[in-house]
Amino acid sequence: MDSLRRAGYIEPGCSTFFTHNLNGEPISCRNYDIQHRVSGEDPTLTGLNVVLHCKPEGKYESIAIADAIWCAPNDPLYRAGGPDLEDFDSTLLDILPYQCMDGLNEKGLFVSIMRVNIKESDQPGRFGVAASMLVRYMLDDCANVEEAIAKVDTAIVKPEDWQECHIFVSDAQDHYALIESRNSIVSVIDTDVVTNFYLGSDDMEDYYKAGTLREEAVAMIDKNGKPLYHFGYGHGYHRFVTIASQLDRFRKDGRTMMPEASALVILQSAVQSPYTEVTGTSMTQYSAIYNNAEKAVSIWPFQNYETEYKFDVSGKQIQ
Repeated sequence: MDSLRRAGYIEPGCSTFFTHNLNGEPISCRNYDIQHRVSGEDPTLTGLNVVLHCKPEGKYESIAIADAIWCAPNDPLYRAGGPDLEDFDSTLLDILPYQCMDGLNEKGLFVSIMRVNIKESDQPGRFGVAASMLVRYMLDDCANVEEAIAKVDTAIVKPEDWQECHIFVSDAQDHYALIESRNSIVSVIDTDVVTNFYLGSDDMEDYYKAGTLREEAVAMIDKNGKPLYHFGYGHGYHRFVTIASQLDRFRKDGRTMMPEASALVILQSAVQSPYTEVTGTSMTQYSAIYNNAEKAVSIWPFQNYETEYKFDVSGKQIQ
């Protein structure tokens, strides 16, 4: 694990997959992974995740989960306890609607973002909050996957702004897609599993030799722990394979169906924790299962799978 840390794999993670429950309802399942720590002096893991109900005039109603630390990432009060602390500046929370990591609207459209790593030869995203802004625009304005894909062309933020993330969308009509931007070129990929490497383009190491473009898959680190490849291909690949292999057990006639309890087990199998040796490159802040048909979300915070919170799209807590 220390070798992975040195290689730069202490990064926001996240895993998402799409399936159906035993009633045939589409469900979108999600782990949000990032290591927030109180401070450089206090390495205690922390988080300030907010279930947010939005009903803007003339827009679709939605329920989403926002990472409030991104409202003020350099404010120690946001990391050390948030609203429970004296002198906490709550005015910064006004931008919470634009810091949602995933959400579902009244039409059953689910949207989530996951980090991808940018190669040195690629263009980095120009605007750090652009991906979560696009989540908000899709939740507010789009009824289904088709409209969400079209929103990429009309939103204020452009593909070159948000290309450090890719965006998974699904809807109540069983449609799903992954939207990626790489060097400002948008790709739409048909996949029901997403983690943190590109799926719409070849993500092997590429280089020119004797005037010819050569590509080869490389390991993340060599036998001595020296980093060989810092981007894409390896980040989240083990989680992708873990989820995909379990989904295949439930796949029949081109779709998957399972008890929601089984979907939660799959999420748990992809959990990240800095205290584990295998997947300790990030920290799962919460797991969530969104029911696209019921228009509701179940949330398990900080890997406490004994405690479930459930909210409908109107913001009402129903469990």
